[in-house]
Amino acid sequence: MTGAIGKNNSDLTEMNRSAVVRILQQQEVCSRADIARQTGLTQAAITKIVASMMEMGIVSEAGIIMNGDNRRSIGLRLNADRHQIIGVKFARQMFAVGVFDISGKIYIHTETKYPFEEDPRKVLSAMKEQIHTMLKKYENVVSIGLAVPGPYLRDEGRIAVVTQMSAWHTINFIEEFKAEFNKPVFIEHDANAGALAEWLFGGHTQPLHTLAYFLVGDGVGAGIIERGRLFLGVQGTACETGHISVDVHGPRCECGNYGCLEMYCSAPAILKKVKERVPECLPCENPQSSDACIAVFEAARAGNPKAMDVVRETAEYIGYGCVTLINAYNPDIIILGDVVSRGGDLLLPIVQEVVRQRVIPELHTKVRIKISALKVDPTLYGAAATATDKVLQLPSKFSAAGKRG
Repeated sequence: MTGAIGKNNSDLTEMNRSAVVRILQQQEVCSRADIARQTGLTQAAITKIVASMMEMGIVSEAGIIMNGDNRRSIGLRLNADRHQIIGVKFARQMFAVGVFDISGKIYIHTETKYPFEEDPRKVLSAMKEQIHTMLKKYENVVSIGLAVPGPYLRDEGRIAVVTQMSAWHTINFIEEFKAEFNKPVFIEHDANAGALAEWLFGGHTQPLHTLAYFLVGDGVGAGIIERGRLFLGVQGTACETGHISVDVHGPRCECGNYGCLEMYCSAPAILKKVKERVPECLPCENPQSSDACIAVFEAARAGNPKAMDVVRETAEYIGYGCVTLINAYNPDIIILGDVVSRGGDLLLPIVQEVVRQRVIPELHTKVRIKISALKVDPTLYGAAATATDKVLQLPSKFSAAGKRG
């Protein structure tokens, strides 16, 4: 039977464990009484759940703490360092690999660049080698997360369109990774992964209903989280904002559409504009698109009017993307991330003005637009968040006791 909606006792137990783990992941130390209050479960139920989780090595006691009512209680802490994650970011001209734990702490990360024309098999081989090296060094890794560009066909395991990299269209990431490691591997679209990173590790103090992560880098896309769950669509390709047409008579995109947003505000689009209008800004003869973005932002800050024109035009198109996200998903926050967001101080006022002009006041006054404040590359962080999210959903499956077995 498929599509069952009932819950067995074991399912409910796991859901309650997950709720406890998520509270501790966000609050670091918490008493049993506070957990009971936040979950709505009885203290007797929480005591039983916590006892089983301590036996599995998921949580431990952290000494005496003071509750909000000034009562002394025994604090509980998530054993985050016993549940480490390897995050992997695959991008058009680089990949990154890092080790994190489920609290979001980063231990190490590396970046490897490669040219567009590089054989995908060589890139995958180098990526796998680095993951194996980190698995040997960090014995508490429980799962691996991989973030890839979109549109990513979740069930098929492949990317439908990788601009300028047609050789990657036939690579099946599920087949490449499922038997390679003795740890579960979870693969996610890069913008969705960034959204998870913001939701789990962004430190947002205000309650969030709907979060939109707007990735503007080598590609353009969005990840939407509503009440803690990703909005995916039937094939996992929802929210491909970069392939929404902003000019139906514009140039043809590799996806088959015309005038896609990605062709106007992505890092490769900025590189093209800089080569044509402000070539003196480029740091070298054959720069990568990320280098061009950083260079044109620096030139604009220094007062170069041609560079500022490129930045202003880019910001306007990012604003059009935000207008689409607001009208389609009505988020309470939009977070701009990836390399283009490094021009945030230049981009944000223009983006906000476009939104003010093009969205009805009842909507645009309720949404905050900000630049990602994550200290780590949001997509790499998102790869780790993808795997972390699975651990938080099924904590007993990834417990320290389970690993020892």
